[in-house]
Amino acid sequence: MASLISENLTSAIWEQIAAEKYNANLYLYMAGYLKNLGLDKLGEKFVQQHEEETGHAKKLFDLLTDLNAPVILQEIPRIDMPFGNVIDLATAYLEREIKTTTDLNDLKLLSIEENCPVAEELFREMIMIQQAEYEEATTFLDQATLTGGDWKFVLLWDRSL
Repeated sequence: MASLISENLTSAIWEQIAAEKYNANLYLYMAGYLKNLGLDKLGEKFVQQHEEETGHAKKLFDLLTDLNAPVILQEIPRIDMPFGNVIDLATAYLEREIKTTTDLNDLKLLSIEENCPVAEELFREMIMIQQAEYEEATTFLDQATLTGGDWKFVLLWDRSL
């Protein structure tokens, strides 16, 4: 049966779905970490990030099932990350968004190479979304840096939201 998507690209997209689910879990972990410190408003920001990342994974899943690609679910690594301060958390957040943007661009290039315009178009759309997510992550890191990592200033930040 002819397919619009190669095995190679299918496999790479399943890996990206796992990465998006990892992102979702990481952001939920961060939300819990912040909420357990009484920083509910900052924590809620990461609950929202969790929902966005889950939506990204679903878009990729829909692409593959729409193209009748085989289902190959990947294992999602456990998250147990200590944060010394809010700057560590914000740095991890930004680093993850940078990695995701790079990975999506690699998938876009693979889609072009494999001549799969449907996937290419989705990756272009997702990269545009990443611009806003990168901006959110850099702003969060900028604001975290202004606290100097001092939790009492983070508490004031949380209360101001």
